[in-house]
Amino acid sequence: MKDYILRLKTITIADAEEVGAKNAFLGEIFTQKALGNIRVPDGFVITASAYRHFIEYNKLDGVHNQLISGMDKSDPVSITETAKQARDLIMGARIPGDLYDRILLAYQELLKDTDGGLAVRSSPVERNLLSIRTKDKYDTFLNVKGEKEFFSSVKKCFASLYSDQALIEDPDQQDRVMSVGVQTMIRADQACSGYAYTSDPQSGFVDVIHVSGIWGIGFKNSEQLLIQDEFIVYKPNLNMGVNSIIQKKLGTKSHMIVYKDNGDNTSLIEKETSSEQRGKFILNDEEILTIANWGIILENYYDSPMSMEWAKDSSSHDLFLLQAKPENFKKLKTY
Repeated sequence: MKDYILRLKTITIADAEEVGAKNAFLGEIFTQKALGNIRVPDGFVITASAYRHFIEYNKLDGVHNQLISGMDKSDPVSITETAKQARDLIMGARIPGDLYDRILLAYQELLKDTDGGLAVRSSPVERNLLSIRTKDKYDTFLNVKGEKEFFSSVKKCFASLYSDQALIEDPDQQDRVMSVGVQTMIRADQACSGYAYTSDPQSGFVDVIHVSGIWGIGFKNSEQLLIQDEFIVYKPNLNMGVNSIIQKKLGTKSHMIVYKDNGDNTSLIEKETSSEQRGKFILNDEEILTIANWGIILENYYDSPMSMEWAKDSSSHDLFLLQAKPENFKKLKTY
């Protein structure tokens, strides 16, 4: 029987063909002892086999390829119309009963460990299985609550294989395949979130770790230019017992993205930050160094500079990694 569901705690990079690169790298943190000090939200993956079963059950095999073959790749209107037709086919399709039951069981088991919402993230299976392209053209849904909203979010992740951006960037790709990662939600809306790089993202200087972030949730659809706090950590000093944070830059952080509860649904809204928040760093020194040390652990493990997405939970005050990607694929170990 094919594995339609895999727990993150069981996944390694060897599973990339079933779970996509994003999920594979997260699973590796769970399963490899060398990475055991890094904290990642628990969850499960709806695999590529599950997606293929969904497509076959609904007799959509080849239908999307036919749609795209008739698209005028030079015409933005044609791309948009084709992309919408392709997504509508998926959103109008039914999840087969056996798959629905297995997803529901995993969903219910995960809810035993949380009283909040879930994060539902796309993780495409690329032709280059460990592709680490950073441009986000697929959907993510945060703080998903309720069975109906959850299954709708899963189908929207499937459908985002045919986003306008996906068709613009690679209109000739056929047999697109999606997996979906489902994790407990880190409530950064009343805390903070951001990114980190184990070499300077602008200059490529390898002796520093660059950590940045804002109050609330970092989300790509923000209407504001959210000027972040920035921290620079000098790698050679990290293990020498001397001050390794060599620069702190206070951002204006004029707005933050939080959740607004509307009955059974939860939406993201922007609000202005307080004067106290604008004048205060989002992380203390210990937290900055925790993220920096996670970066060093990952960099040593993969023998590659890393990019990471992190968030702080407002309830537990713990830091978590939401994504971790080696930047230099050529240096990855062979698995």
